Amino acid sequence: MRILLHLILLLTTVSFAQVNYGTPPEGLIPEALKGIPQTLEVMHFPKENHPVKIDNRYYWKHATGVMSNQAPVKIIEYGAYLYYNDQWNLRKKYPLKELKKSFGIKDQELLQGHPYVWTDNWRTDDRLFGGWAMWYFIAETEDGQRVCGYATIHTTDQLLNP
Repeated sequence: MRILLHLILLLTTVSFAQVNYGTPPEGLIPEALKGIPQTLEVMHFPKENHPVKIDNRYYWKHATGVMSNQAPVKIIEYGAYLYYNDQWNLRKKYPLKELKKSFGIKDQELLQGHPYVWTDNWRTDDRLFGGWAMWYFIAETEDGQRVCGYATIHTTDQLLNP
């Protein structure tokens, strides 16, 4: 039994150690977004994000914005993917009720030409490591057409305050 337990622990450790974060190839998007017209603008500031260390935690401080220039739309889904093992992997779909608190979006409605920004969309961790994320939004126009927007952000392992 002890040998089996040690084997399981070893395999678990090896499987976590083999995560390859890498860099996503240009143009690669998650399967769930393929075929949906990209009409929403999504942006991150800064696009390449270096961490700061505060006490014993690392903070990648950045802002994320979304805007619809073509028409007013209603957000029906949003979330984030992480890139590892040579593909985009869904990190989280966020509850729609959080749109107001995070982005100031009321009733899931994006007004045309109005930017909505989550100013403190920060990643935190007690480990220092870089990687890639992709935030996405899926919405519907007034006539029921699905549209989307997405943008990547690169978080590095290069401390601003070593």
